[in-house]
Amino acid sequence: MDQKYLKDFVIALVVILLIAFAIKDYYLYQRVQKVPVESEYKKLALGDQLLEQIQDIEHSISDRKGFVFKVDKDPLEQNLIVRTQKDIEAEWREKVESMVRLQSTIIPQNGIEMAAVSYEGETKIYKIGDDFIYGKVVDILEGELIYNFNGKRRSLTLEKIPPKPDEIQKTKSKKERIYNW
Repeated sequence: MDQKYLKDFVIALVVILLIAFAIKDYYLYQRVQKVPVESEYKKLALGDQLLEQIQDIEHSISDRKGFVFKVDKDPLEQNLIVRTQKDIEAEWREKVESMVRLQSTIIPQNGIEMAAVSYEGETKIYKIGDDFIYGKVVDILEGELIYNFNGKRRSLTLEKIPPKPDEIQKTKSKKERIYNW
């Protein structure tokens, strides 16, 4: 029987505390919402420079109240001093996707030569005469794509994907077991 009263007492206490916190929170919110138009420090005998700084701060606070901030990235994580494995992998993927890379060339004995070029995470097939990312495809040789860019003849050679950094390699070799017999 005593436990029933104890249980009811705890529930009543929790409800009373929740109501008290809600009331306190409401009054704190009301106090924060009331930013006076005229500075309360204006009546004090302050220097012009100090009064101007106080007014600037008060204006910036009142301006910021209306802003809604939506950020995808943590603003405090400016230069990634401590980089996680996920950050390193994202940087590597971004680097690979930003490269213009000749993946392969297809040169049949009789037919149309083609070249597969990877850029921005997509692979596109180009033929001679097609408009390429950097210009117009002029010729496709084995392991090389030749194109015109601003009147100059340039080439793109076959490239592999850069290797992943050691920190993010998924297949780590097992350490050799050294037995201490």
